[in-house]
Amino acid sequence: MRYVIAAMLAVFSLGMAVPAEAQSRRGTEEVYFALTHADLQTVLSRQGYDELKQVEPGIFNITVEGGFKMTVEQRVCDEEGQPEGCLGLSIMASWGYSPEQRPTLEELANTFNGQYSIAKVIVFDEAIAIERYVITDGGVTLEHVSRELNEFLNISDVLVERMIEALGL
Repeated sequence: MRYVIAAMLAVFSLGMAVPAEAQSRRGTEEVYFALTHADLQTVLSRQGYDELKQVEPGIFNITVEGGFKMTVEQRVCDEEGQPEGCLGLSIMASWGYSPEQRPTLEELANTFNGQYSIAKVIVFDEAIAIERYVITDGGVTLEHVSRELNEFLNISDVLVERMIEALGL
């Protein structure tokens, strides 16, 4: 009988919750509450882009493998009462189109924006553009900014595939 009780207690104890050691949500990487132009230059230089050209302080034209071009522009910079640097980062790409393609691209943009919130697609008079906006509110790491850049490239690939399909190219 003792063995039966001991066995039952052993089985019962396997199903009991035991406190787990807490995991830290804090990493060791530095947290930035604003990005200076030098901070952004550092992040972009580490990406291994085919071409990286600073056209103005805080504005970079970038060409990645395969010829895809994008622009990264710092926004909301050096605001009073805020940390030195810029609080926002706009990542953009655009493509020209012919007038007869506009209705198809407008429909595509509306559908795309309804399906994906990671970036927004806008149709202008002579171009279609995609933009992702990154904020530093609450703090970000440079690794996080790198991931945001990669996410932009990934969602841009999806848009390009959809445009090719919709336009029958």
